[in-house]
Amino acid sequence: MNFIILTFIRMALTPAERKQRYVLKHKALNGDEYKLKEKLKNKKYYASKVKHIELKEEDLVIKPSEPNHEFVLLKPIKKRLNPVNKSKINVNTISLYIKTMKKLYLAYHKTELIDDTELSNLLSNKKYDMNIINTQFGFIKDNIYDIIKNNNKNDIRVLYSVITRFKYYSKTVKQLYPYILKFQDIYDTERANKVVDNTVATKMESLSFDKKDILDKLNENTDLSDNEKLIYVLLTLFPTRRPVDYRKMLVSFNEPKNQSKLSYVDKNNYYYNKTFYFNITKNKKLQKFTVPDELDDIIKSLITEKEDNEYLLSSNKNQLTQIQLSKLIMNTFYKIYKVSISAVEIRRLYATHLKNLAENKLITIREHKDISDMMNHNYEENKKYSY
Repeated sequence: MNFIILTFIRMALTPAERKQRYVLKHKALNGDEYKLKEKLKNKKYYASKVKHIELKEEDLVIKPSEPNHEFVLLKPIKKRLNPVNKSKINVNTISLYIKTMKKLYLAYHKTELIDDTELSNLLSNKKYDMNIINTQFGFIKDNIYDIIKNNNKNDIRVLYSVITRFKYYSKTVKQLYPYILKFQDIYDTERANKVVDNTVATKMESLSFDKKDILDKLNENTDLSDNEKLIYVLLTLFPTRRPVDYRKMLVSFNEPKNQSKLSYVDKNNYYYNKTFYFNITKNKKLQKFTVPDELDDIIKSLITEKEDNEYLLSSNKNQLTQIQLSKLIMNTFYKIYKVSISAVEIRRLYATHLKNLAENKLITIREHKDISDMMNHNYEENKKYSY
């Protein structure tokens, strides 16, 4: 009888496989150190890609993670506020939710969640298998307080948003809700007590929202590209909105149709006939505003080559990515003011500008409320947003 002896030879790992194995092991066993190294790496990369963002000496040192604040056990609420959540969420939010849930899964199981099909289906309001969801995320029920203690506020908020969509998780929802309230209280307090340090003061002194000052700066800076000119005037000559509102804005030659019944992915904002149509907003409120004369003249002068339904801000006729848009804003405002000002800061400074106008009786409360609405803020939110 002939015997065939099979010898299994283990092939050497490729560099990519070796790196992937190292990353998985390092993330599972040394999570805090891994996060710090990744944060530093990303900071260096961002600084290299966005001009004029300088790393300070202390940024180049990997510091030990801050100890958690003393954990306080909060009493669960007695009754769940709402039934299982089935509201429609957009694809970007779904992606964020899945990423966060996989992060929590990795921290608990020390291994990656490979199959996120059921979670994706659940978040997309498609048919899903609850047994698989329970198998994958049942650990949350028994470990909710450890999860709250060992994760940041943003991840806990996402966790709450996700488990409100899970059947049979009412007890966990009721346990988690008091912490969501606590985080919101902390956020509101910190936002109300913002400090104007030297850096903020420099930005306040540099950026004037006076119409003449804006137009003078635009005329002085003759080396700005069309995209740079557009983003500059969009964020200054119109009440400062979230930049993403302009990232998905199309130039239209015909009046846009009502998009209230379309899904998020099918919606766009529009510029048409001296009017902004905002169909994609944070609070899902459809808005329509007349564009001020000076801003409209500038936009018209810069879009003469654009075709119908082409992006207002674009790169080779393609929509800008979020990173491209952030870089565009940072670089544009540094070119003009020689100081780095982020999109969030521009928005805060505009809200502060409004508050100063109101305090000096240069606008009425009614006007303050109307302009806040143009920023897609409510009146009280806008006042808190300011310095």
